[in-house]
Amino acid sequence: MRKAGEGLKALRIPRTVLEPIRQVLDRHAVHVSFADMLTQLGVTREQFEDPAFSIDGEELYALFDWVEHNARGSISIRDWLSHFSATSAGLAGMAALSARNVRESLLVAVRYLPLLIPVMRADLVEAPPKVLFKLEMAVDLGRMNSFLLEIVTAAVHVISNDVMSESVPRIIHFRHGHGNGQAATAHRRDLEEIFSSRIIFNSHFDGMEGRMADMDVATRSPNEATFNTVKRILEDEISTRQGVAAFSVTVHQELVRLANAGHFPSLEEFADRMNLSPRTLIRKLSGEQTSFKSIANEVWFRLAKELLLQTRFSVKQIAARTGFNNTNSFSRAFKSLSGETPLAWRTRQLP
Repeated sequence: MRKAGEGLKALRIPRTVLEPIRQVLDRHAVHVSFADMLTQLGVTREQFEDPAFSIDGEELYALFDWVEHNARGSISIRDWLSHFSATSAGLAGMAALSARNVRESLLVAVRYLPLLIPVMRADLVEAPPKVLFKLEMAVDLGRMNSFLLEIVTAAVHVISNDVMSESVPRIIHFRHGHGNGQAATAHRRDLEEIFSSRIIFNSHFDGMEGRMADMDVATRSPNEATFNTVKRILEDEISTRQGVAAFSVTVHQELVRLANAGHFPSLEEFADRMNLSPRTLIRKLSGEQTSFKSIANEVWFRLAKELLLQTRFSVKQIAARTGFNNTNSFSRAFKSLSGETPLAWRTRQLP
């Protein structure tokens, strides 16, 4: 199994992801500076200032370790978010600001978040009377996962206040736990002040929960011409980047799309869909230290957990909806990944 932070050479991280680190180090860090960060990356200031500058996923993981070791303990989440606004998100923020309503603005985040944070993706699930804005990691970055999920959720929250209103209610969800001790208590206090909303740890998803009734609320500054122009620019950028995206990320995204439509292809069927031979598919994924089975297991297992938590479907129904021919094979596969049967897991998770 691939370790967190390994096999990420193919993932390109744009300069926009590094800019918050620069700002925080310059404004809030005590013992390290932006110059130290450049030394850590092995680049000059001129190279960093190039709009096309990027690093790979392994370099990002190493940088996170370096920041955590040297500065993160003295920096609060409020420090990280001190410069975030819709305008600081660039063209994506401009598109969100000029959208017609809340739904259209959130769909901007769903579509273009991977341009800003390539290791993450978002989804908007409308399930009346609720609507869920879900965030998840496209790749496993280990200890960095919870930090990124908290920062990005908080940034989306801050930008949402610019786009609509603080009066639109939200509940914040995190899969990871809160932690213990004085530092954890202070961190939770920071989060509660930032969100001014209910926060649920150990939840079944990461992101925000709102009301369907608010989806059609108008944004503060809708502008159709600006919205369409900016989206065209962003779509061009997506087209350019798709050519160099990590292959395993592309496979994961396609398997999620197929799973949401009720399709769970075999390796041979999926290879044919991707216009590849099964051998080539295996070789390309192996080159990124993963496999088709590993990615497919992650997709159906996540969907199974969501169905167990969010619906009253029987185990038999969930087995069918996650691509299994019978309940026994589903239960065995679920237990091999979770250590519990589906019913035991559901009972323990639900209040």
